[in-house]
Amino acid sequence: MGKDKKQKVETPPPPPPKRTLEVTGANELHVATVLAGVNLFAASMSSPTSVACYPPKGKALASYLSSAGLKKAPDVMLVENGTICTGLRACLSALAVPTGSHIINAELQQWLSFVEGTLAPAVVKKLPEKVDAAVSTLTTRLSSTSSSMLTEAKLGVADIYAVCTLLPIAATTPSLSPLSCSPILTSFLSSVPQTSHFAKGFADAPSFIVDSNDTTGVISEVRLIFRDALYAAFPMASALGVKPAVTLTKDSKNGEFQCNNAMELCKKLPKALGFRAPRDVASKIVECVPKNDVIEKVEVAGPGFINIFLSNAYVVKGINAAVKSGSAKPTAKMAKVSKGSLTVVDFSSPNIAKDMHVGHLRSTIIGESVCRILEYQGHKTKRVNHVGDWGTQFGMLIQYLKEKFGENPRMEDVDIQDLTGFYKGAKVKFDEDEDFKKVAQTNVVKLQAGDEGCRAIWQVLCDVSRKEFEKVYSRLGVTVVECGESFYNSKIPGTIEELSALGLVVQDGGAKCIFVPGFKIPLMVQKSDGGYGYDSTDMAAISYRLRELKADRIVYITDFTQGDHFSMCFGAARLAGWYNPTSADIVHIGFGVVQGEDGKRFKTRSGETVRLVDLLDESVRRMEESLRERSKEGKGSIPEEDIRSTAEKIGYGAIKYFDLSRNPTSNYIFSYDKMLDTKGNTGVYLMFAYARLKSIIAKAEAQHGVKVDAKADGFEMQMGHKNEYRLGEEGPGEEERSCGVELRRMAAK
Repeated sequence: MGKDKKQKVETPPPPPPKRTLEVTGANELHVATVLAGVNLFAASMSSPTSVACYPPKGKALASYLSSAGLKKAPDVMLVENGTICTGLRACLSALAVPTGSHIINAELQQWLSFVEGTLAPAVVKKLPEKVDAAVSTLTTRLSSTSSSMLTEAKLGVADIYAVCTLLPIAATTPSLSPLSCSPILTSFLSSVPQTSHFAKGFADAPSFIVDSNDTTGVISEVRLIFRDALYAAFPMASALGVKPAVTLTKDSKNGEFQCNNAMELCKKLPKALGFRAPRDVASKIVECVPKNDVIEKVEVAGPGFINIFLSNAYVVKGINAAVKSGSAKPTAKMAKVSKGSLTVVDFSSPNIAKDMHVGHLRSTIIGESVCRILEYQGHKTKRVNHVGDWGTQFGMLIQYLKEKFGENPRMEDVDIQDLTGFYKGAKVKFDEDEDFKKVAQTNVVKLQAGDEGCRAIWQVLCDVSRKEFEKVYSRLGVTVVECGESFYNSKIPGTIEELSALGLVVQDGGAKCIFVPGFKIPLMVQKSDGGYGYDSTDMAAISYRLRELKADRIVYITDFTQGDHFSMCFGAARLAGWYNPTSADIVHIGFGVVQGEDGKRFKTRSGETVRLVDLLDESVRRMEESLRERSKEGKGSIPEEDIRSTAEKIGYGAIKYFDLSRNPTSNYIFSYDKMLDTKGNTGVYLMFAYARLKSIIAKAEAQHGVKVDAKADGFEMQMGHKNEYRLGEEGPGEEERSCGVELRRMAAK
């Protein structure tokens, strides 16, 4: 008779370990500065957030500023369990939204930029002349205001930033600052720490915990594990700018994931710590990997890569859950976060009177995918096609259309199959015919003045172009709503007037410009001749989307070369007070270009840009040939009347998969042969494999009376052999493995 089993007693989970604040050597920001930001941020929040912070109870910031430790090390950074704030400026700016007591306006941004870009570097580098000059600027400002603060009658974030930057240096190196001879500045430095928020310190600040269960898939869970390992091994990693880097491996022999932090971190660690090589750093990280049921083992490989192998039991559990649950559904947290939020997605954006070309392929496909993901999670999206439907080129296009189709052409009378050819014809005549050029220039003026005749012909051009665009969108299954440049034209003057009133616009060479910190060239919101360009339109668009549409997120999807342009637009919007990162999110997704076999931009043999409709036609033609060959070889049984429609579905799907399976930020070489290959990591392979599996399931029921779905209900999959595990975990390639792992993990929740 066996022993009686002991009754299992459920014990509550242990409380999360207290995180600690520590000081580590660095020379970027003062610990007091970061402490002030963290403290004020914490005090301003009424509920827990994802900001991890366990402040030491009873320790006032004012007393910390005068502590011996601070005097000995004025150039140190605060590290909270290995994680430093993402920058004082971001931390302090975040105060404005929860408390509602501050407005991030142009003046405030100006002083934040001054402290961050001028005062702080001078103090940290201990440059007497620059410190004196900066202090003089502060003194002049304080003496010219009616209040004792830089920007407001009450304590503002710029004041906190300035005081926390100056106090440590004033206490440790008085010779660097003329504080003793500046009563105004002395009063400023002594009064700010006595304000309630500042002096209260951490005494009653709430504790914040990062929710370790907040994951959206296996890779997120692995990243959390290695985040803890990285910061446990090297608490100063975040202060050194090193964030957890976990990616999929290219070869499953090296595990499923890989951590690549060791090489970067080894270069940045102080030599005194004794880590001579990245492998030493990697070994230390491995030692600190917490116990978990996700990872089976980790190995240090090569110069310092950490290969991560998932637990067999964990993978089996995920697969069985996916089999039982079916497709993953949005989690409750997704629904809660997305409820009522609006995301504007700006993508595709072809030009009127020009064909969509291969350059529009990535923006269109990525944009549609982004929208589908957001909508799946419950977000309300506004799909915006920001077409180029306004500008001086329409003068020549209007005149050319009139000459080709009469003075008052109607939509049904205009047959332009080749938009690009039409545009080129107009441009040639504009360049060669002086009379045509003069009339075209007159048309521009008349169009902008609202002339009914020009406006009607312009509308015909837009309608004809829209008809051609729709041929592409319908084939690719893309839905997008046009809201082009012309929509914002009437809003531009008011936008410029507002920006000017905020003091952001300066005259430069006759043009009206905004100089955004960090960029050498300005945004030109109005040309010297009074005209408007992309900068003007995009600033009006950001204002409209944030303030009239009330967008919570704006996503721009263009090629990576436009990255600086959008960064300047976002920066200008922030300077204007329209955009605050704590209440809205603006993102630019930049992608690489599509290249030909020669590594250059994909073009026709004659050097022309490839029309997107021609690319789609060619993929269908090749797929149709392939299907007919397979049919002759007895490898398929598609009826003749269905071959064309099947080729379209497979061809279009193959193009989308080929694009999405590439790294969006990298260029890639377009190849019909690789894209339409029936083997390997292609959309064609996936579709064929899916059809094959469906056929097996159908035959099992028809020929053997076995219903696979019914069998799966009580089935528990086991994977003992390494090839079974590899098949269950991998799929045919890297991208499928990523999708499969994420899908299984989401389904297991």
